[in-house]
Amino acid sequence: MRELGADYSPRSRILDLGCGAGYFLYINKLLGHEILGLDLDDLPMFRELTELLQIPRTIARIEAFQPLPKFDRKFDIITAYLICFNNHKSDKLWGPAEWDYFLSDAAGHLARNGRLWLELNREYDGSYYTPELKAFFEQRGAELQSFRVIFNPGTLVPSEVAPVGR
Repeated sequence: MRELGADYSPRSRILDLGCGAGYFLYINKLLGHEILGLDLDDLPMFRELTELLQIPRTIARIEAFQPLPKFDRKFDIITAYLICFNNHKSDKLWGPAEWDYFLSDAAGHLARNGRLWLELNREYDGSYYTPELKAFFEQRGAELQSFRVIFNPGTLVPSEVAPVGR
């Protein structure tokens, strides 16, 4: 919360990809932010907790080369903490092409001056991304902080090709 600046920022519209039980969004809701989670509905505990905490949630799976669901608003902040939608710890880990599509699509859901804040899981080899992926993120305008891939306002450099259907 503090590193993101959400504890003292003006009211923001926040989308949390892979929201899990909704704890992060719940705190943001208490701080006055407008929130929405996106996740699968596979775990009854997460479903029950998001219902208990009254976290609005879109049920969807994030997949390579597939757009995010359509939302009725743009977001000031899109977060994704310890994500697994990038085929984490598999032999099908996302590379630049998959990330390029995802980032271009996510950028279309950001409000003007919006931020995208990703936190990646460590892979089996101890890394968070390959050297090729690191170079790609930097080329797209990311600030890299170990496992964090942060696109601050105006830094999500557009891709050469926009996602299909946008």
